[in-house]
Amino acid sequence: MGNVETFIFICFCSWSLAGVFGAAEVSVSVSVMKGDSVTLHTNVSELQSDDIIDWMREDKLIIANVKNNEYEIKNNSPTNDVPDRSYEDRLELNHKTGSLTIKNITSQHEGTYILDIRGRHLISKNFTVTVHGGMKNVSVMTGESIILLSGVLEIREYDLILWKFEDHLMAKISKRTNQFLLYDSAEGKFKGRLKLNREAGDLTISDSRSTDSGDYHLHMSNSEYTLQRTISVSVKVSGLHPGYIALICVCVVFVPVLVALVTYYCCKGKYHPQFL
Repeated sequence: MGNVETFIFICFCSWSLAGVFGAAEVSVSVSVMKGDSVTLHTNVSELQSDDIIDWMREDKLIIANVKNNEYEIKNNSPTNDVPDRSYEDRLELNHKTGSLTIKNITSQHEGTYILDIRGRHLISKNFTVTVHGGMKNVSVMTGESIILLSGVLEIREYDLILWKFEDHLMAKISKRTNQFLLYDSAEGKFKGRLKLNREAGDLTISDSRSTDSGDYHLHMSNSEYTLQRTISVSVKVSGLHPGYIALICVCVVFVPVLVALVTYYCCKGKYHPQFL
């Protein structure tokens, strides 16, 4: 058997074994910040009626599953029947794709999540989730620049990055179209004040104003997962420099005293008593 025939035979055997024993396992690394919401994708466009999905932690605890078109979020441990409160009100299942969302993630949710799909689709994935500290609040004085960090060193691992202020789209990076776009609001709110870092995806707002205060939303996604982050910005009205305030206080206290002394000595110099 020649080299070409051998290669084709090996590929055919690998494909056949995958069909018999299940899908090849895929490993995905996910890095998030505390407070993020992360969606782990199944890569299924639409679930079929015979699909069975189990979402498990690395200790094999099932936290969510789909069976017979019924969707269930599990917050109880099957080993000791003690409620696992760490996932309470944090998990969501997409009823069309079976993707799992963990909202407001904390260090308690760090670890490996296992996806197992059986039925029409055969999919097996391991998502290793790492949770870091991050920037959730930014406070600046008016006139200073607001720097919103994406938290990544390079944007190439993401297909799409979006920055929004409340419901307004401010910036967009699309790897598919190789676009780096900035958007101004209808009121001209950010006109000429936005700058996008093409390496890390950070967004800078120059010459900040008090009206820039509010919630800024970051969306970063690729084929395997999606991150959602909210950063609260507070822009405070600039006051006098502390040095100037101290100088004013000194003047308020000592100037009247100085004026009184000068007035006293002037009056004393003018008064010359005469003796008869």
